[in-house]
Amino acid sequence: MTHRTEKSAEIMVIDDTFESLQLLVGILRDKGYRLRPANSGKIALASIKVRRPDLILLDVRMPGMDGFEVCQKLKADPNTKKIPVVFVTALDEVKDTIRGFELGGADFITKPFQPEEVIARVNNQLEMLFLRQELEQSNESLNKEIQQQKKTEYDIV
Repeated sequence: MTHRTEKSAEIMVIDDTFESLQLLVGILRDKGYRLRPANSGKIALASIKVRRPDLILLDVRMPGMDGFEVCQKLKADPNTKKIPVVFVTALDEVKDTIRGFELGGADFITKPFQPEEVIARVNNQLEMLFLRQELEQSNESLNKEIQQQKKTEYDIV
């Protein structure tokens, strides 16, 4: 079974503010991640349809389509619903955090962010993602083995 490493992960960073986008991309690029920046939710959704990232860092406050709406669209699509979404926000109200989690967000990074915190949260989300994928593969393999055993038992009888 091949297990991808966190460092081979592709991360999409979505933020309409050039400075925040560049800062996040710089922090993560220095750690060896493959990055795909997008400056709007609409552009990001179109790009994700072409190639799914392993993880998404998503600004909440953006003009046009905000981060909550982008997350809602991702979680409504069977092809993208399992991609972990980490919200990046200056919002500090509990109701906003609750809304983000209810929409399927995996975590929050609060602006202004610390590089060490960004790396730690990204690493945690990727580790959980890859462990979940490994568990799903193991379950699939075990289910096939069970089906084969049942077929063998049926053939014997």
